[in-house]
Amino acid sequence: MSTRVAVSARIDHFDHVPGTKSAETRLRELDGWRAISVLLVITAHWVILQHPGMLARCPELSTTLRDFGPLGVGCFFVISGFVICRLLLREEMRTGGVSLKGFYYRRAFRILPPLFLYLAVIFALISLRLIYDRHLSILSSLLFLCDSNLMPRSWSVAHTWSLAVEEQFYLIFPMAWLVVPRRWRWRTGVAVFLICVVWNITWLFAGSNALVVGSAPFGFACISFGVLMALCEARARALVRKTPASVVALLALLVLLHPVKPDSWEARIFDSLVFPATVGLLLLFSLERGKWFRAFLCSKPMQAVGLTSYGTYLWQELFTASKGSYTPSGHFISFGLPLLLLIVPISYYFIEKPAMRYGKHPSQLAKEASLSGRLEPIA
Repeated sequence: MSTRVAVSARIDHFDHVPGTKSAETRLRELDGWRAISVLLVITAHWVILQHPGMLARCPELSTTLRDFGPLGVGCFFVISGFVICRLLLREEMRTGGVSLKGFYYRRAFRILPPLFLYLAVIFALISLRLIYDRHLSILSSLLFLCDSNLMPRSWSVAHTWSLAVEEQFYLIFPMAWLVVPRRWRWRTGVAVFLICVVWNITWLFAGSNALVVGSAPFGFACISFGVLMALCEARARALVRKTPASVVALLALLVLLHPVKPDSWEARIFDSLVFPATVGLLLLFSLERGKWFRAFLCSKPMQAVGLTSYGTYLWQELFTASKGSYTPSGHFISFGLPLLLLIVPISYYFIEKPAMRYGKHPSQLAKEASLSGRLEPIA
């Protein structure tokens, strides 16, 4: 039997493994959650930075609105860890292993082209003296170091700290995937998550002397929880099916109200333990139950926003800065938030989708080369 036939037989085998069907279909509910996440970020930035008077008139909403940004980004992180780990599980089920080159090709073609476009525009706006910024801050974004205190950063690229956290995590995660035995993965996932929780708490003792910004350990904790959730997905879904809807609603309200003092060790524990667990519960609840909510998440408007959430997240930063971020001649940019309705679709259809489509070819070649190296022809 040839190598090609052996590969086909292996794929057929995994296609019929019970419980693998869900890993092979796109979870549209998660796109709905991406939409909610990016809308939370935009709302927080727009109100807090451009309309602080609204908070002054409604001080009781101030704390909640200020938490919208971290809530949205944290939700992105949990989704990212969950989805990436499921994709690796799927590839391993189908081929018996994971291609590192294929993984990094996919990440590069997904993340870099829209980011390069955004940073090129920021570079031009700085050169034209329409925004207050430094060209050096763009370098920190290109190097995915905006989550560190090693290089200067400013508002126009500050939001790429979340990209830095993701890329740093995914620089190590696939390699660890190949090294850690399968039977030890979930235990390793628990250990990594707890390490990130401890790191998030102890960051308070380092403060301004820390190597990374305060939000970075929180991001790593959320991503690692998403990974852990994917590793234990069957058991997690079974648990969610037994959880009363009232408990899910109360936990969601608890996270939204964030009843802990900001910048305290209690807040650090809450953010790295309670928050990702609650987000994970909500994500799985929307996959297993709550038909009306699933219908909302899968509605056309939410799907449209969710599919383009990466581009939306990148570009909203330019239009939601405080008034002091724009020069007198560039003040008009602060009124450009509606331009997202034009810029984001252009980015998605002419930059993101072609890049992802083009990236599939080298990624597939890398997978096939990796697979052929693992399988030997059988006489």
